[in-house]
Amino acid sequence: MNEGRDESDMIEQEKREVGAGEVVPGSGRRGTSRRMAQMISVRLDGELVGRLRDVAREREVTLSELLREGAEVIAANPYAVETRVYYTTFSNAKLRRSSHPDEGLALAR
Repeated sequence: MNEGRDESDMIEQEKREVGAGEVVPGSGRRGTSRRMAQMISVRLDGELVGRLRDVAREREVTLSELLREGAEVIAANPYAVETRVYYTTFSNAKLRRSSHPDEGLALAR
């Protein structure tokens, strides 16, 4: 019974080897296209790079993965940046409106 099985295995092997390495026109299908990643270069302050590496290490990701994630967050919501307003208060001061358009409000003298 082993001889029949060995012969059957040899026939199957020969069938597999007959077309091995040949390209049959029209037998393939086109894969989905994908966009190639682009390499960019950025100059960062050494202290900032150190802090970013610390964060990447804590999160167990590479620096590139961390920067990529940050870029995706900004691209998803570009105007979600914290806005800072600085103002100074004066006690007992009177404001006068300037007639010059570039001066706006000024302290009365």
